[in-house]
Amino acid sequence: MTVGDRVELKTHELRCETSGAGERHFLCLHGLVDTLGIWKRLVPALEKRSVVTRFDQRGHGESDAPAGPYTRKALAQDAIDVLDSLAVPRATLIGHSMGGVVAMEAALQFPDRVNGLVLIGTTSECRSRVADWYERIALAGEERGCDGLAQTIYGKESHKKISGNAQGIAHVTRMLKSLCADPLTPHLKDMRCPVLLLVGEADPMGPKASEIIRDALPSGCATFEMIPERGHWLHLDSHEAVIDAINAWMPTQVRGR
Repeated sequence: MTVGDRVELKTHELRCETSGAGERHFLCLHGLVDTLGIWKRLVPALEKRSVVTRFDQRGHGESDAPAGPYTRKALAQDAIDVLDSLAVPRATLIGHSMGGVVAMEAALQFPDRVNGLVLIGTTSECRSRVADWYERIALAGEERGCDGLAQTIYGKESHKKISGNAQGIAHVTRMLKSLCADPLTPHLKDMRCPVLLLVGEADPMGPKASEIIRDALPSGCATFEMIPERGHWLHLDSHEAVIDAINAWMPTQVRGR
Protein backbone atom coordinates (compact mmCIF):
# COMPACT_ATOMS: atom_id res chain seq x y z
CA MET A 1 0.00 0.00 0.00
CA THR A 2 1.21 3.50 -0.80
CA VAL A 3 0.45 6.39 1.53
CA GLY A 4 0.42 9.87 0.00
CA ASP A 5 0.60 13.03 2.03
CA ARG A 6 1.79 16.62 2.12
CA VAL A 7 4.52 17.47 4.59
CA GLU A 8 3.95 20.90 6.09
CA LEU A 9 7.16 22.83 6.81
CA LYS A 10 7.67 26.38 8.09
CA THR A 11 7.56 28.09 4.70
CA HIS A 12 6.18 25.46 2.29
CA GLU A 13 4.63 22.05 1.80
CA LEU A 14 6.10 19.06 0.01
CA ARG A 15 4.21 16.26 -1.73
CA CYS A 16 5.35 12.94 -0.29
CA GLU A 17 4.60 9.22 -0.77
CA THR A 18 5.61 6.34 1.48
CA SER A 19 5.24 2.60 0.93
CA GLY A 20 6.64 -0.73 2.07
CA ALA A 21 7.47 -2.12 5.49
CA GLY A 22 10.52 -3.07 7.50
CA GLU A 23 13.18 -1.63 9.78
CA ARG A 24 15.24 -0.08 6.99
CA HIS A 25 14.14 3.21 5.44
CA PHE A 26 15.08 4.62 2.02
CA LEU A 27 14.52 8.27 1.12
CA CYS A 28 14.60 8.95 -2.64
CA LEU A 29 15.70 12.34 -3.99
CA HIS A 30 14.95 12.97 -7.67
CA GLY A 31 16.94 15.08 -10.12
CA LEU A 32 16.32 18.48 -11.68
CA VAL A 33 12.87 18.86 -13.33
CA ASP A 34 11.86 15.31 -12.35
CA THR A 35 9.25 14.34 -9.73
CA LEU A 36 8.74 11.53 -7.25
CA GLY A 37 7.20 9.49 -10.08
CA ILE A 38 10.66 8.94 -11.55
CA TRP A 39 11.23 6.18 -8.95
CA LYS A 40 8.35 4.02 -10.20
CA ARG A 41 10.57 1.17 -11.42
CA LEU A 42 12.90 1.10 -8.41
CA VAL A 43 10.33 1.28 -5.62
CA PRO A 44 8.59 -2.12 -6.07
CA ALA A 45 11.81 -4.03 -5.39
CA LEU A 46 12.89 -1.78 -2.52
CA GLU A 47 9.55 -1.82 -0.70
CA LYS A 48 9.49 -5.62 -0.44
CA ARG A 49 11.75 -5.39 2.61
CA SER A 50 12.05 -1.69 3.37
CA VAL A 51 10.02 1.46 3.85
CA VAL A 52 10.51 3.78 0.87
CA THR A 53 9.71 7.48 0.89
CA ARG A 54 9.96 9.76 -2.12
CA PHE A 55 8.91 13.38 -2.42
CA ASP A 56 8.73 16.19 -4.94
CA GLN A 57 11.58 18.51 -4.07
CA ARG A 58 10.67 22.17 -3.62
CA GLY A 59 9.54 23.82 -6.83
CA HIS A 60 8.99 20.44 -8.51
CA GLY A 61 5.81 18.53 -9.25
CA GLU A 62 3.13 19.23 -6.67
CA SER A 63 5.40 20.67 -3.98
CA ASP A 64 5.44 24.36 -3.11
CA ALA A 65 8.12 26.80 -4.20
CA PRO A 66 9.02 29.12 -1.32
CA ALA A 67 10.82 32.40 -1.96
CA GLY A 68 14.40 32.01 -3.10
CA PRO A 69 17.28 31.86 -3.43
CA TYR A 70 17.80 28.21 -2.43
CA THR A 71 20.97 26.74 -0.95
CA ARG A 72 22.20 23.17 -0.79
CA LYS A 73 21.71 23.23 2.96
CA ALA A 74 18.09 24.38 2.59
CA LEU A 75 17.25 21.48 0.27
CA ALA A 76 19.10 19.08 2.56
CA GLN A 77 17.00 20.42 5.45
CA ASP A 78 13.87 19.59 3.43
CA ALA A 79 15.00 15.96 3.28
CA ILE A 80 15.61 15.83 7.03
CA ASP A 81 12.28 17.54 7.69
CA VAL A 82 10.53 14.83 5.68
CA LEU A 83 12.21 12.19 7.85
CA ASP A 84 11.17 14.12 10.96
CA SER A 85 7.55 14.22 9.77
CA LEU A 86 7.61 10.43 9.55
CA ALA A 87 9.47 10.03 12.86
CA VAL A 88 12.34 8.28 11.05
CA PRO A 89 15.61 8.68 12.98
CA ARG A 90 17.94 7.44 10.22
CA ALA A 91 17.62 6.57 6.54
CA THR A 92 19.61 5.58 3.49
CA LEU A 93 19.35 8.35 0.90
CA ILE A 94 19.11 7.52 -2.81
CA GLY A 95 19.87 10.57 -4.92
CA HIS A 96 19.84 10.95 -8.68
CA SER A 97 21.78 13.81 -10.31
CA MET A 98 20.66 16.98 -8.47
CA GLY A 99 19.16 14.72 -5.82
CA GLY A 100 22.61 13.28 -5.24
CA VAL A 101 23.93 16.76 -4.49
CA VAL A 102 21.18 17.20 -1.91
CA ALA A 103 21.88 13.74 -0.47
CA MET A 104 25.60 14.45 -0.05
CA GLU A 105 24.86 17.78 1.63
CA ALA A 106 22.38 16.10 3.98
CA ALA A 107 24.93 13.45 4.95
CA LEU A 108 27.55 16.13 5.66
CA GLN A 109 25.23 18.46 7.56
CA PHE A 110 23.27 15.78 9.44
CA PRO A 111 25.61 12.74 9.73
CA ASP A 112 23.62 11.15 12.55
CA ARG A 113 20.52 10.93 10.32
CA VAL A 114 22.08 9.14 7.34
CA ASN A 115 23.00 5.45 7.25
CA GLY A 116 24.40 5.56 3.73
CA LEU A 117 24.14 7.13 0.30
CA VAL A 118 23.28 5.67 -3.09
CA LEU A 119 24.36 8.26 -5.66
CA ILE A 120 23.19 7.77 -9.25
CA GLY A 121 24.79 9.85 -12.00
CA THR A 122 25.61 12.82 -9.80
CA THR A 123 28.39 15.35 -9.32
CA SER A 124 30.12 17.33 -6.60
CA GLU A 125 31.38 20.22 -8.73
CA CYS A 126 30.97 21.86 -12.10
CA ARG A 127 33.04 23.91 -14.52
CA SER A 128 32.20 27.44 -15.61
CA ARG A 129 30.77 26.19 -18.91
CA VAL A 130 28.25 24.02 -17.06
CA ALA A 131 27.51 26.84 -14.60
CA ASP A 132 26.69 29.07 -17.58
CA TRP A 133 24.32 26.38 -18.88
CA TYR A 134 22.58 26.24 -15.50
CA GLU A 135 22.14 30.01 -15.64
CA ARG A 136 20.58 29.76 -19.11
CA ILE A 137 18.14 27.18 -17.78
CA ALA A 138 17.23 29.39 -14.82
CA LEU A 139 16.68 32.43 -17.05
CA ALA A 140 14.55 30.39 -19.45
CA GLY A 141 12.35 29.30 -16.57
CA GLU A 142 11.96 32.83 -15.30
CA GLU A 143 11.21 34.27 -18.73
CA ARG A 144 9.21 31.49 -20.39
CA GLY A 145 8.00 29.22 -17.62
CA CYS A 146 8.13 25.43 -17.72
CA ASP A 147 8.04 25.41 -21.54
CA GLY A 148 11.21 27.49 -21.53
CA LEU A 149 12.83 25.07 -19.10
CA ALA A 150 11.94 22.08 -21.26
CA GLN A 151 13.16 23.66 -24.50
CA THR A 152 16.46 24.73 -22.94
CA ILE A 153 17.14 21.37 -21.32
CA TYR A 154 15.80 18.97 -23.94
CA GLY A 155 15.88 21.05 -27.15
CA LYS A 156 13.32 23.13 -29.00
CA GLU A 157 11.94 20.12 -30.88
CA SER A 158 11.29 18.11 -27.72
CA HIS A 159 7.73 17.45 -26.59
CA LYS A 160 8.68 16.71 -22.98
CA LYS A 161 6.68 18.49 -20.30
CA ILE A 162 7.95 19.72 -16.95
CA SER A 163 5.71 19.76 -13.89
CA GLY A 164 6.32 22.35 -11.23
CA ASN A 165 6.88 26.00 -10.49
CA ALA A 166 9.31 27.50 -13.02
CA GLN A 167 10.64 30.13 -10.61
CA GLY A 168 11.23 27.51 -7.95
CA ILE A 169 13.05 25.27 -10.42
CA ALA A 170 15.14 28.29 -11.47
CA HIS A 171 16.20 28.71 -7.83
CA VAL A 172 17.14 25.01 -7.65
CA THR A 173 19.10 25.33 -10.89
CA ARG A 174 21.12 28.22 -9.47
CA MET A 175 21.84 26.05 -6.43
CA LEU A 176 23.49 23.63 -8.87
CA LYS A 177 25.33 26.54 -10.48
CA SER A 178 26.91 27.23 -7.08
CA LEU A 179 28.90 24.00 -7.42
CA CYS A 180 31.30 25.97 -9.63
CA ALA A 181 32.28 28.62 -7.08
CA ASP A 182 31.57 26.44 -4.02
CA PRO A 183 32.11 22.77 -4.89
CA LEU A 184 31.19 19.95 -2.55
CA THR A 185 34.33 18.01 -3.45
CA PRO A 186 36.68 19.37 -0.75
CA HIS A 187 34.09 18.63 1.96
CA LEU A 188 33.67 14.96 1.02
CA LYS A 189 36.68 13.98 3.13
CA ASP A 190 34.39 14.47 6.13
CA MET A 191 31.78 11.93 4.98
CA ARG A 192 30.96 9.47 7.75
CA CYS A 193 28.70 6.96 5.97
CA PRO A 194 29.26 4.37 3.23
CA VAL A 195 28.54 5.52 -0.32
CA LEU A 196 27.49 3.54 -3.39
CA LEU A 197 28.26 5.38 -6.62
CA LEU A 198 26.43 4.23 -9.76
CA VAL A 199 26.92 5.82 -13.17
CA GLY A 200 26.09 4.90 -16.73
CA GLU A 201 28.98 4.48 -19.13
CA ALA A 202 27.15 6.75 -21.61
CA ASP A 203 25.97 9.32 -19.05
CA PRO A 204 26.38 12.77 -20.68
CA MET A 205 27.56 14.13 -17.33
CA GLY A 206 30.39 11.61 -17.66
CA PRO A 207 31.60 8.84 -15.35
CA LYS A 208 34.45 11.16 -14.39
CA ALA A 209 32.10 13.16 -12.15
CA SER A 210 31.38 10.06 -10.06
CA GLU A 211 35.07 9.13 -10.04
CA ILE A 212 35.88 12.58 -8.60
CA ILE A 213 33.44 11.92 -5.77
CA ARG A 214 34.89 8.44 -5.18
CA ASP A 215 38.44 9.77 -4.97
CA ALA A 216 37.48 12.62 -2.62
CA LEU A 217 35.73 10.36 -0.09
CA PRO A 218 37.60 8.80 2.85
CA SER A 219 39.45 5.58 2.11
CA GLY A 220 37.14 2.57 2.11
CA CYS A 221 34.01 4.73 2.11
CA ALA A 222 33.00 4.36 -1.53
CA THR A 223 31.83 1.51 -3.74
CA PHE A 224 31.89 2.45 -7.42
CA GLU A 225 30.09 0.72 -10.28
CA MET A 226 29.75 1.78 -13.90
CA ILE A 227 26.85 0.30 -15.87
CA PRO A 228 27.92 -0.42 -19.48
CA GLU A 229 26.11 1.25 -22.38
CA ARG A 230 23.66 3.10 -20.16
CA GLY A 231 22.96 6.79 -19.70
CA HIS A 232 21.82 9.22 -17.05
CA TRP A 233 18.57 7.66 -15.79
CA LEU A 234 19.79 4.29 -14.54
CA HIS A 235 16.84 3.95 -12.16
CA LEU A 236 14.58 3.89 -15.24
CA ASP A 237 16.47 2.03 -17.95
CA SER A 238 18.61 -0.24 -15.73
CA HIS A 239 16.59 -0.51 -12.55
CA GLU A 240 17.37 -4.20 -12.13
CA ALA A 241 21.12 -3.48 -12.24
CA VAL A 242 20.61 -0.70 -9.70
CA ILE A 243 18.72 -3.02 -7.35
CA ASP A 244 21.40 -5.72 -7.72
CA ALA A 245 24.08 -3.17 -6.88
CA ILE A 246 22.16 -1.91 -3.83
CA ASN A 247 21.57 -5.46 -2.59
CA ALA A 248 25.26 -6.32 -2.91
CA TRP A 249 26.29 -3.09 -1.17
CA MET A 250 23.84 -3.08 1.74
CA PRO A 251 25.92 -5.41 3.98
CA THR A 252 28.67 -2.74 3.98
CA GLN A 253 26.36 -0.44 5.91
CA VAL A 254 27.55 -1.16 9.40
CA ARG A 255 25.68 1.79 10.84
CA GLY A 256 21.94 1.52 11.28
CA ARG A 257 21.64 -2.26 11.08
